[in-house]
Amino acid sequence: MRETSPADSRRKRTSFDQVAALYDRYRAAPPAVVFRHVVAEAALRPYSRVLEIGGGTGQLSLPLARLGLDLTVVELGAHLAAVAQEKLRAFPKVRIAVGAFESWTPSAPFDAVFVCNAFHWLDPAVRLDRCQDALVPGGALAIIHPHHVRGGTPGFVRSTQRLYQSWGLSDDPDFMPPSGAELNAVYPEIERHPSFTDTRRQCFPLLRSYTADEYIGLLRTDSLILGMEDESSRQGFLRDMRALIEGEYGGRVVREYVYEVITSRRVSGQDPVDPIPAP
Repeated sequence: MRETSPADSRRKRTSFDQVAALYDRYRAAPPAVVFRHVVAEAALRPYSRVLEIGGGTGQLSLPLARLGLDLTVVELGAHLAAVAQEKLRAFPKVRIAVGAFESWTPSAPFDAVFVCNAFHWLDPAVRLDRCQDALVPGGALAIIHPHHVRGGTPGFVRSTQRLYQSWGLSDDPDFMPPSGAELNAVYPEIERHPSFTDTRRQCFPLLRSYTADEYIGLLRTDSLILGMEDESSRQGFLRDMRALIEGEYGGRVVREYVYEVITSRRVSGQDPVDPIPAP
């Protein structure tokens, strides 16, 4: 796939705010098994103070809010945050701050920091230090990172590659995502960071089925597609993708994902007590 420059990365990071309604409609919450796992690993206490970074339109925020937590969400996009604010209106203990996490200052440290599908957008030079600063000693960091992998509808990923090439979205004719067994662990710097300990990783495979409408809707929220400068090219790519799904795959495809969950703790000699039972 094409290399991205720092400027491209910054533009992609903010692109989701252009399509907040679509993002809310087509971006799924993490699977229930993943949510239960991170809640258990973070050992949240009743009324724990939790920070969520990059909350989007509330895909993870809503199930966290339902636990009765004192939840603060930091979201870069004002339109995304507005959708989340409306969704979370019934939870008075939830606050949403609009801005970049790297420059945001908490009023007090948190018992846990959660990041779902957003850690890769944070500045690698400071993201772990900023998470450390946001946590109480012994506080938990939980990162959820979904990987696109090779499984799902046979032949679909390879078929789509020719479309990515023809519309200038890839220059690798042989690109294929790895299989679940071939994945490299993300963010290995966590194990090397002196302020984090007891780092654990677990992977959860998941198959998602999409109609043509659902898959095109999801692509409309993809930073690579949003980064296409020419609107007619974007629409042409999406039109060709729809024709592929409807013409060669009967209008429905399955994609495989692996959710990698990394949990770690800020160095401390104390452990939390009275955890919330996993939902």
